[in-house]
Amino acid sequence: MPDEVQPQSTIATAQEAAAFQWDSGKLEPGIGIALSGGGYRAMLFHAGALARMNELGVLSRAQRIASVSGGSIIAGHLALSWAALGAADGNHVFANFKKIVVEPVLAFSRHSIDVVDALTGLLPWTSASDQVVQSYDKYLFGKKTLQQLPDTPRFVFCATNLQTGVLWRFSKSYAGDYVVGRIDQPATLVSQAVAASSAFPPVLSPCVLQFPAGSFTSWPGTQVIPPNEIAAYRGKVILTDGGVYDNHGIEPIVKRYLTNFVSDGGAPFGRSADLHTDWISQLRRILDVEDNQVRALRRRDLIDRFIAGNKVGDETKLTGDARMGAYWGIDTDPRKVDPPEALACDPDLVHGLAHVGTRLSDLGDSLSKQIINWGYVVCDRSVRKNYTGPLNASPPQLPYPEAKITQA
Repeated sequence: MPDEVQPQSTIATAQEAAAFQWDSGKLEPGIGIALSGGGYRAMLFHAGALARMNELGVLSRAQRIASVSGGSIIAGHLALSWAALGAADGNHVFANFKKIVVEPVLAFSRHSIDVVDALTGLLPWTSASDQVVQSYDKYLFGKKTLQQLPDTPRFVFCATNLQTGVLWRFSKSYAGDYVVGRIDQPATLVSQAVAASSAFPPVLSPCVLQFPAGSFTSWPGTQVIPPNEIAAYRGKVILTDGGVYDNHGIEPIVKRYLTNFVSDGGAPFGRSADLHTDWISQLRRILDVEDNQVRALRRRDLIDRFIAGNKVGDETKLTGDARMGAYWGIDTDPRKVDPPEALACDPDLVHGLAHVGTRLSDLGDSLSKQIINWGYVVCDRSVRKNYTGPLNASPPQLPYPEAKITQA
């Protein structure tokens, strides 16, 4: 069957998005890190990956950390904890990373918030998203705003604008998207930015934000919506989970920096011979298939970039779309990334960890620590196997040795 011809309006929108340049609009040497969505599963997985990136001397040298959904929870905590980490040592390592970053996130994961907040959000004077904001405030972020984040690295929390269909960014310097415009130095709560980024549809979505008139300015040289219509888009912004647009959270880093590290805690696509055929089940399955196809295309493109860039091994000599760096996923087969002195793990056991449900709910102490350990191990394996830039030679050690990821 021939490919369907896309409408000219769709093609034009895609071309506008590809051509649009954020910030200074230049591609430059530097490290970007992306943390995917996937609820508490992804949050814990990234905690382990970040711990190993710290030991390898990558994390402290990052210029930008972008995140979506569950990845934004730990990114928000990391951002607000950055000053407490202090200066990295001569090997670019934060000595107290586990205590300041990993352990508080593990403690936060003991709180099950999705069902309670969703049900409370049915009350007429609130919403599920508002309740999630309150939970994030209470258990992790407090009333800190984006203006309390560090200048470097820049943290970017990604949501999806349901009105414009494009990526919405929250950061210290600005919030907005390329269609609606930008709000400079936004006073948005970190909890609101993370709640918008993790507004998993349909239960925790949408996150509705209202801004006073005059809050936005247009991007120079960009006028997608006619001037007489733009006010309607700026008065009330309707956002959903950042993973709807880009579940890997890579757009803010791959368009800007020549070295990228991408941690993917998203659930793998589940194949099944036994499917329900009612209308609702079919629709859900069709959406899952479409989402899986988009993710697979992004992954293949990203990995091709890494293969090309790591062969060169020098940022200053990269051309075209080539990037240095590494990708790893929660469903990565450890047998395919096996550098010297890699920590042992059981492929069947870690395969099971990849299929833990996507919830904002307590997974239990042992399982949570296993997921952290797996994120640590697969990050170590993938970075040392694929990345050809400078790394520390520190031997890997499980963050939680008591939570084994090998069979007894």
